[in-house]
Amino acid sequence: MDQKVCEPIGKKNISTDTRDHILAEARKHFCEKGFEGASLRIICDGAKVNVSAIKYHFGGKEGLYRECFKIYGESRLNSASKILTKANSLEELKLRIKLFCEDFIKEGLENMHTTKMICREIEIENPLIEDIFQETFLKIYTTLAEMFEDAKNKNLIRKDLDVMIVTAAFFHNLTTSLRVNHVGQKYFDRSLHDPVYSELFINNIIVIFFDGIKNQE
Repeated sequence: MDQKVCEPIGKKNISTDTRDHILAEARKHFCEKGFEGASLRIICDGAKVNVSAIKYHFGGKEGLYRECFKIYGESRLNSASKILTKANSLEELKLRIKLFCEDFIKEGLENMHTTKMICREIEIENPLIEDIFQETFLKIYTTLAEMFEDAKNKNLIRKDLDVMIVTAAFFHNLTTSLRVNHVGQKYFDRSLHDPVYSELFINNIIVIFFDGIKNQE
């Protein structure tokens, strides 16, 4: 295939970051318009590439859309798998949860377009990304649940808890905090983009959460 199809418009040499430029524009545009409403021409205009570059790098619109989720999902799963390992004490469990919160919020804010896309697509159960969801985002969820289950078996947290409910409550808190961050910033001058407030938020979540689930015996 003629490699000129992936050159940025107006440049003779193939750009090594053409693919990243396309993905960056795609995330913004897909976030705003959704898959059906998105225009490849607008994405390419923003990335300053020829429309044929989409086919060259991603195979088409569907491939581009899926890649937006796949890259982020694999990155988040890789990070979560390193953080959410089995803990041998309550303090270690708290530390791992705190590290997970910090990573979740940091990456969520830095990739807000993808974060919004994920929330929307999960809600409508879009079959276009169902396999990616199961192989990445859902595995993050189950990895956290498995860590809680292990902690429960070690008597680090209460025996009467259903770990799937605990996991759901925890995930809901984190994802909601990202989705409504703009509300707190607008009306209360509190934003997770502020490192001081972000640390305060995470520390408070840890205290509230673990006061409820830790073994009281």
